[in-house]
Amino acid sequence: MAKKKKDFSNWDKDELIEYIQKLEKRKKYGLVWDEEKTKEKFEKDVEGKLPVLKEVSEKSIIHDTEKPTHILIEGDNYHALSVLNYTHEKAIDVIYIDPPYNTGARDWKYNNKYVDENDGYRHSKWLSFMRNRLELAKNL
Repeated sequence: MAKKKKDFSNWDKDELIEYIQKLEKRKKYGLVWDEEKTKEKFEKDVEGKLPVLKEVSEKSIIHDTEKPTHILIEGDNYHALSVLNYTHEKAIDVIYIDPPYNTGARDWKYNNKYVDENDGYRHSKWLSFMRNRLELAKNL
């Protein structure tokens, strides 16, 4: 049975405010893809630019030159995945990234300031953060 829509046209201001306050107190479910609010500063900084990877040859581990090369990239996963999309598109078998897990920490470079433990959308915001990385990884 379809739920009947409420007719708010005859409600006075106090009734509407009370109803909205009840709605605000309810537990919130779902995902919100608000790209502008979830975009991190360093992500905005690299738009239209190509990050460059720098090889540190003294850290190379080569056991057999006949076998495929394995690359360990230390740094921000968004930047690394961006570069690899230019150089290794559809050529990578395994990607292991270690993203932050919605910690609420205030002492890091990622845009975590908008995520508060009482924020009903904190998981949606973290998923928006991850979505960009997963889309870049999928191309690889």
